[in-house]
Amino acid sequence: MPSSDASPIPTCFVVPIDKLYIMLVAHTLAMPNVANFAAWEGIILLASFLVMVLWKLFSGDIPLDDLLSGDARTGYRGNYSTFFSPGRAQMLMLTIVSATYLLLQVIQDPTKFPDVPNSMLTTLGGSQAVYLAGKAQALYFGRFRDLAELVLGRKP
Repeated sequence: MPSSDASPIPTCFVVPIDKLYIMLVAHTLAMPNVANFAAWEGIILLASFLVMVLWKLFSGDIPLDDLLSGDARTGYRGNYSTFFSPGRAQMLMLTIVSATYLLLQVIQDPTKFPDVPNSMLTTLGGSQAVYLAGKAQALYFGRFRDLAELVLGRKP
């Protein structure tokens, strides 16, 4: 038990707990900034997600064969066929362009989250609406060509 007249050690301090004296050594090195630690943790997490998705893409666990294909009703027997979907293509292109724009804004000024322009939100919303309208039309009525043939009285 240290005496009361002993000079204090700068890197240690004494804590009395129930008449027991425990000497705790203070950490003299600077602690890392918690914000920097959290930022690096987030970067490592996102990088690991990216690596896992790329791994699954290249190994074939995530197939991209029908990425731009949609299903359409063929006739009224409940049969469906697969076709190229322009709605999916335009939605994918617009999403990639918007994500690239936001990424470039973050790279340009990483201290703040970028403002999303109203025109971008309107365009993305319109893109989603066109895709969903095309999907509903294809599932319930078939493709436009089949619908036109039905209206004009031709056999599909």
